[in-house]
Amino acid sequence: MAQSRQKLLERKRELVLKLDASRQRVATRSKELRRGLSLSHIVSSYLQRHPLQIFGATSLGVGLLTWILRPRTRSGAQKPPKSLTQRLAGWIISLLKGSIRSWLLAQAKDYLRTKQS
Repeated sequence: MAQSRQKLLERKRELVLKLDASRQRVATRSKELRRGLSLSHIVSSYLQRHPLQIFGATSLGVGLLTWILRPRTRSGAQKPPKSLTQRLAGWIISLLKGSIRSWLLAQAKDYLRTKQS
């Protein structure tokens, strides 16, 4: 009788340990899935996989945005002075262009270095 009770306790301990291990596996896989489905992780992994396409698309977008936002020259007349908001917008655009371009070039270099190895 005592022997069967001992076996039951051992079996119970084994089951508890197996359940605990199973819970830990489920928790880690759930965490990995949540991380993989987060928007920031999806965007960053896409940026790492396709840096050249993103660089090209960004360059085209910046060029188009600059062409749209740049005022047309007036022929024969003197240009009116720019307002403060126009100057700020111009500075912001030029700052964004430079920083995006340098960041994308760094990403492309890192990507190409990993491809060489």
